[in-house]
Amino acid sequence: MQIVSLVPEGAPSSLYRSFIPMQALAINGHRVHVEERNAVGDPGPLLDVDVVHFFRLSHQPARRLARQLRQAGVGIVYDNDFDLTAAPSGHPVAAALRGLGGQRAIADEHAMVRLADVVVAPTEELAERYRAAGAADVQVVENFLPPTFTRPRTLPGRGVTVGWAAMAEHRWDFDRLGIRDALVNLLERHLHLRLLAIGTDLGISSPRYEFLDWQAYDDLPGQLARCDVAIAPLADVSFNQTRSNVKLKEYAALGIPWLASPVGGYAWMGEAEGGRLVADGEWSSALHALVVDEEARRRLSAAGRRWAAKEVVLDHVGELEAVFEHAAAAGRAG
Repeated sequence: MQIVSLVPEGAPSSLYRSFIPMQALAINGHRVHVEERNAVGDPGPLLDVDVVHFFRLSHQPARRLARQLRQAGVGIVYDNDFDLTAAPSGHPVAAALRGLGGQRAIADEHAMVRLADVVVAPTEELAERYRAAGAADVQVVENFLPPTFTRPRTLPGRGVTVGWAAMAEHRWDFDRLGIRDALVNLLERHLHLRLLAIGTDLGISSPRYEFLDWQAYDDLPGQLARCDVAIAPLADVSFNQTRSNVKLKEYAALGIPWLASPVGGYAWMGEAEGGRLVADGEWSSALHALVVDEEARRRLSAAGRRWAAKEVVLDHVGELEAVFEHAAAAGRAG
């Protein structure tokens, strides 16, 4: 197949929803191209491809393009990884959807899911919401890992390091769940402990706390490999119920035992996947228990690596092919 993926400029999630899967399809012999731009003016170069994949692009120019492509027999796949309509008050995503502009963005997406031949989402919860919005064919395709996301060789560090890698929007979850108090308490109880935050500054004042700006994805394994425990807190709100579990896949692939909220894609996971779920209000005790139990960390690390080894995109390329082949067939059928 010949597939073009259109993604908005500066959308970090396009890594999981476009670049990684498209690379896997290319390795499997398909002709793919990823175009990172907010609008495509000339549809001409796209009229001869089999499928065009739209990640998050649903505004009027994108829908106009999608209609032109459908008339030419090109299959249309729409893809998103969170529910725009459910962003809670005060959340950075909600702030971008205020007023008439926000209402228009939500209406645009609902129109796009009804226009697409196939809609894909990383979780069943989000897929159900798109079906309720009128999408005729919705498929679940999880976020998978690239084959290059592996643990580099590193020397053992001193003491124990607890880490968190997250985009800035997750500071909302951090504040809502009171994770800062749990981490400060941990520093006070364990003089050998260090904290590492990547992407989101936790605002902790301590010589044993380090913040790093968000890393290039290829550099992330090397930074995370410094951690002995990693966390993934999510507030239990409707918006987060649609979140994927890719963060825990990344931790597990690097052999890092994780602690996560039982929310969204994390809710079904546990020790077989390399970590433990933590209820609201229990972060301090859960962190302490894992920090002091080296044997548990070793056991969870091994379990996580076994699970994550099955979550590499090349092992799931058949799922991707099935989605795009179905969309291509729908496009040809008109």
